[in-house]
Amino acid sequence: MVKKCDVLVENFVPGVMERLGLGYQVIRKHNPRIIYAAVSGFGQTGPYTQRPALDIIVQGMGGMISITGEPGRPPVRPGASLGDIAAGLYAAVAILAALHEREISGQGQMVDVAMLDCQLALLENAFARYFATGEIPRPLGTRHPVTTPFQAYETKDGYMTVGFVGGAKDQWPLFCALLGRVDLIDDERFRDTWTRTQYYDELNPIISEGMRKKTTRQWLKELSEAGIPCGPVSNVAQAAKDPQVKARQMIVQVPHPGKRGVKVKLIGSPIKLSRTPAMVQGPSPRHGEHTQKVLKELLEPNHSSKTRP
Repeated sequence: MVKKCDVLVENFVPGVMERLGLGYQVIRKHNPRIIYAAVSGFGQTGPYTQRPALDIIVQGMGGMISITGEPGRPPVRPGASLGDIAAGLYAAVAILAALHEREISGQGQMVDVAMLDCQLALLENAFARYFATGEIPRPLGTRHPVTTPFQAYETKDGYMTVGFVGGAKDQWPLFCALLGRVDLIDDERFRDTWTRTQYYDELNPIISEGMRKKTTRQWLKELSEAGIPCGPVSNVAQAAKDPQVKARQMIVQVPHPGKRGVKVKLIGSPIKLSRTPAMVQGPSPRHGEHTQKVLKELLEPNHSSKTRP
């Protein structure tokens, strides 16, 4: 199989594939063009290489958990498996880069992706601030460390997010007018996003009080018309029904793997290609479901297939 494949992906603790006789140095002898991707908790080198890892472990070690949550509260794990997902995404990018380079060099190579490395890459902003100032980033709730307003606010009937960008100077006067606080426009403490962040403790109660006077729907209409970035804080059910999500075909239905005539809903592909559309063709395969099909396509001399796994 190795002689006919372009990519091999494994996610064992380093050393396992070597013990199985399937390490990169062995595989490359049979196929010098193969892209051999090894995804592990801590990578192929370093003092932690033999440690097992899970999503929560690398999120904790990489700093993600330390800056998530409300100020003064215990550490909080984000609501998504960022340790697992980030490693998978970086691995996919690395594999594609290696395949592209192979078109030039004609040679394959090993891709070494560590879950912990990916967590640091995701926290580039936090590390940049630490390197620049020496101050250790702390949890800030939903707000941004250097831009204000940029967070979730309570409204009359729920919560919504509002975000300002540094160069959009016309947004602040419009926002103040909608809040009913035009007196804030010329206040030197709040002249730009940086100074507003410095006086956050004075400004935040004023904005919060104003935001609670209207419903989320009212704010969305008024802020959007003013060109100020905003959005509702949706729960999963609300997000699934969002018209933008529907328009982008991000909720799809596929046949149930064990019940004829029954369909199940899944998340669609976020990758939209104009010529070769990405699509979800079915549910996740059962363990070993396609083994025979793959072996036939690769190993039987008389078997023909238009697709390669």
